[in-house]
Amino acid sequence: MLLFGLIIVCLVADVCSQACSGARCGDCLINDGCGWCKDSEFSSPRCAPINQLTDNGCVAVIKRKEHVVQLLQNDEFSDGGPGLEPVQIKPQRIKIRLTPNSQLRNVMVFYKIAKNFPLDLYFLNDPSYTMRQLTSSLNLLANDIANDIATLTTDFTFGLGTSMDKVVSPFTRQDPKYLATPCGSTFLACDFPYSFIHRQSLTNDITAFTNAVRGVNTTGNQDIVEGLLDGLMQVMVCGDRIGWRKKSRRMVIYATDINFHHAGDGRAAGILQPNDGLCHLDGNGKYTMAEVQDYPSVGQILQKARENNINIIFVIGGTENEFIRNNYYDKFATYLPGGFNNASELTTDASNILNIVGSSYRRLRETVKLVMTKVPEELDVGIYSNCRTGRFLDKTNNCTGLTLEKWTNFTLFLFSNMTTCPDQRTVNFTIFPEGLEERVEIEVEHVCDCDCQLEPEAEPNSTKCNQRGTYECGVCHCNEGWSGDSCECDERGSETEACGTEAGICSNAGNCTCRKCDCFEGFSGDKCECNDLNCPYFNGKLCGGPSNGRCSCGSCVCDPAYSGKACDCMTSTEACKDSNGTLCSDKGNCVCGKCECSAGFRGEVCERCQSCPGTCSTNNDCVECVGFNQGAYNQSVCLSKCGNVETVAIFLEPGNETTTTSCILQDNFGCLIYYNVYETDTGRFVQVRSVKRCPPGPADPVTVGLSVSGAFFLVGIILLLIWKLLTMLYDKLEYSHFETEIKNPVWEKSENPIYKECVTTVQNPMHDIADVSHDEIANETSHI
Repeated sequence: MLLFGLIIVCLVADVCSQACSGARCGDCLINDGCGWCKDSEFSSPRCAPINQLTDNGCVAVIKRKEHVVQLLQNDEFSDGGPGLEPVQIKPQRIKIRLTPNSQLRNVMVFYKIAKNFPLDLYFLNDPSYTMRQLTSSLNLLANDIANDIATLTTDFTFGLGTSMDKVVSPFTRQDPKYLATPCGSTFLACDFPYSFIHRQSLTNDITAFTNAVRGVNTTGNQDIVEGLLDGLMQVMVCGDRIGWRKKSRRMVIYATDINFHHAGDGRAAGILQPNDGLCHLDGNGKYTMAEVQDYPSVGQILQKARENNINIIFVIGGTENEFIRNNYYDKFATYLPGGFNNASELTTDASNILNIVGSSYRRLRETVKLVMTKVPEELDVGIYSNCRTGRFLDKTNNCTGLTLEKWTNFTLFLFSNMTTCPDQRTVNFTIFPEGLEERVEIEVEHVCDCDCQLEPEAEPNSTKCNQRGTYECGVCHCNEGWSGDSCECDERGSETEACGTEAGICSNAGNCTCRKCDCFEGFSGDKCECNDLNCPYFNGKLCGGPSNGRCSCGSCVCDPAYSGKACDCMTSTEACKDSNGTLCSDKGNCVCGKCECSAGFRGEVCERCQSCPGTCSTNNDCVECVGFNQGAYNQSVCLSKCGNVETVAIFLEPGNETTTTSCILQDNFGCLIYYNVYETDTGRFVQVRSVKRCPPGPADPVTVGLSVSGAFFLVGIILLLIWKLLTMLYDKLEYSHFETEIKNPVWEKSENPIYKECVTTVQNPMHDIADVSHDEIANETSHI
């Protein structure tokens, strides 16, 4: 119950916040919690909360209607059998009269497995050499499959088709030798390549089915991937040729060992035309558009499977079946009807095909998933069930584990979320078990009108409405072209004719009602052409305010005591008279109740002269007294007479309404005092500069002497410092030169040019001759 409460709160949260409104009873009651008073003499709002209507004295209060659920067809469950039609879901047709913005949650749908519900089982096989074991197993196990199915239903049929690939390069080799023997050997019975052949329509003749299986030979293609989606599309859309029955569970066993071509792959062969999803089988069951149209897309396969309620079982064989299943078929299976989340594995000898078919059919039969189609936008429909487990209802449309004895039920929650009733009051939608043709057709009628809006309570062309409307629920609903409480207002003809101006309907400043302009606030006139807010302002008020005048059609209409465009001018001259009754003291003119003074005069009645003699002299004593505490006035007189005088460092910058007179006063000490006299409308005040200018006195000899001596002393100190600095620089330069010479040893090798040794050496000119003779004598002696 808590879950129900939460659901209701969530669904009606938006409606609960809606206010009661509506000009007619049905429009009013579309909001939850609202009522309508149909008392003819009721003066309060007719559309209001119910308790408010009763508090206001309404006797005849109309409330919202309750939902009505009617079962139009409710055939009982039937197991079917010879001559009997199976029934697994009920009721089959429901009509609901639904009150807007109110939840309905007692619509029940029941589902039960029919023992002999028809089964149509079609085998779509891959005829390649690697899948030859499947053909053999089907031939051997066809009767066993039939016997196993017979334990679940006695009404079943088998069909057969094979699909390979498009007979065009690069999908199939085109040389004549290969086309003659696509299996590569003349010893193998091998069919000419083809895309899809429908070999056996659905039949309960098992012998005919096995004969069709025996007639299947292997064939081949060129690339690894195969084109079984072409065949699968034809199996789903060629209902009459395949033999699908209208009310049966339809199963397709899709058996292969490789992945599939899909939309776009055909471009490799120059095939650009998309697959149209239509049937193209010739009289022999052969697909005729294989080399013209592209492969179907995965999305097209899903769409056609849902449209035709086909349950596809992927059966994958081969040595790499795990890789093929995981990467191509498992995810594909999750999107298809039937609830299979993966493909089935086919053993090497294909002997488990019997188990695959039987377990797949049992799983389909024991599971039900309700699906809705064509639900209108204004309806919120939820499906809830506990699958008869005893738990609280869950929001689910799927139940599993059903048996012949264990059936289940689903509860529908309907809610129409709307603010106005739709033009189409009756809508339809369908609920059905996924993968089956059984249907629950639901017709919903939005109940928007009150009974008093319908005859005989309603009175068309009533005299209460001047025969121009219908009297319903205590008010007149006027015919087109009329309005008003009694339909007295003629709305026929165009608004332009009745209320049009160059500026628009009612000058864009009102509404045209009953062929007359109803002007917005601030506008007037027959067609709202007068703007009563477009007048001059005075003192921030339109036409000076109600005491001065009023705005009429863009112009001020003034009170007798005022004049002017904005009623800003007083006509009385009393405010301009002085104490003698003279207007502006004969020094100006009285304009709009105020004096406009002649040059040099100020004041309310021009009683003050700002440039007359004495403006400065009359203030001298106060200036000395306040500014420098000197002059003729003592302290007490100064305080009593000089209240309008102040001392400042910088004079005030005069404003536009201030007249300034600059004055200079020389006191008894010869100093000059500067001050300004300011005249304003409120009076006169004086500002004195805080510093006065005085003449210089005689020079002090001591000061002069000390200044001169100090100057000479300072100059001497500066010269001494300069000399000392130059001396230090010179000494440093000489010392640097000296160090350079010491480091250079060249001077030690030079001779002093003025030095003479104490020993004089004289060379004997004969010395060299004597030496030569002595040597020669020695040599000659040696030879002897």
